[in-house]
This record gives sequence, structure tokens and C-alpha cells, in this order.
Amino acid sequence: MKQLIVIISIILTYNANAQLVIDDFSQGTFNTQSFTKRDNDQLYKQGSKIAGTIRRINPIVSYNPLGQSLQVNVKNGTLNISFPYDTRGTVQVGYGFTKSGNKPMNLNASKYKKLRIQFAAKSTINGLNITFYGSDGRSGYSKHAIAREGKFIHDIMVNEIKNSYKNFKLSDIDYLLFQFDARSKTGCNMAIDKIWFE
Repeated sequence: MKQLIVIISIILTYNANAQLVIDDFSQGTFNTQSFTKRDNDQLYKQGSKIAGTIRRINPIVSYNPLGQSLQVNVKNGTLNISFPYDTRGTVQVGYGFTKSGNKPMNLNASKYKKLRIQFAAKSTINGLNITFYGSDGRSGYSKHAIAREGKFIHDIMVNEIKNSYKNFKLSDIDYLLFQFDARSKTGCNMAIDKIWFE
């Protein structure tokens, strides 16, 4: 009987802590890349620990009167984004997208209660937009995210993600798109080290 209670306890603990990791940025690393204008530059990196095995990063500079450089890299398990002073734009991080055409992931997130984004350090993110694409529509989330000191997690309850189409199903997510915005005149810096469902 004691063994049965221990086994049930282990199973319940496992289920309570089950995660669906989208990216921990331990793979698909690259050195700092710089961007100064609105191009369609897209960086594709592969890894078995990346959802759908491929990550697309699309940096977009929309306002840059001083000709400065947005810088992006993935190093030491962290996606690092730095918009300088008086430069605005966004960095899109996508999963399920490839150079030669999209590759649906068919993720089932229906059993999870929240989507979590872990920031490795103080981050001055201004806007966070997320879109889930499925074969029967899409669902989205948008929020102004305040700056915080030190390491922190931005939690999004799955029921906060609004369906644009009534047929969209969390059990069939083909593509994920995260957009991290810089909107303030002071610039914007981010260090993201994990994205997952829990």
C-alpha cells in the first residue's frame, strides 16, 4: 500500500509539473548580428530542443533616425535583443516556419494552463504579441509588458489568448509567432532564456 501511495504521488507530481518546452535557446546559437533598417532578414537555426526543430528570427527596425544598430544573438542559452536609444522596431521569433516553406508542428497545448516566457535579467520590453496558427484559424495575445529587475517570468494564462476564429483548437497548433517590441525613445533590451507551456 505504501508503494502504491508513493507511485501515485510521483505520477501526480509529474503531471502537475509537466511542461511543453518551445525553446530553451541552448541550441541554434549564433554570434551578434546587427540590423539598421526595415529589411526582410530572417535567421533560421536548427536544433532538436527547438519546437518543430527550427527557429526563425526576423529583426525589423521601423524607426532609426540616428542610423544605429539593433543587435541580436543567441548565446549561452539566451536570446539577447538590444535596441539602442531612439530606435524602434520588433524582433519576431517563429516556430514551424522554414526557408523552403512552412513545416506544421501539430503541437497539442490543450492540457496546459499557461504559456511562460522567462527573462534572464532585467528586460525593458515594451510590447509582447503572440500568435498561434492552426489549420482551422488563429489565436492571439497582445500586452504592454513592463520592465522588471532581475530574472523573471511573464505568465500568460492560455484562456487569455483570444481566438480570432471559432474553429481554432489549442490541440492543433501548427505555427507560433512571438513578437518582442521596442517602442520607447530610450531603447529596449531583452534577455530571454526559456519559452514553455505548463
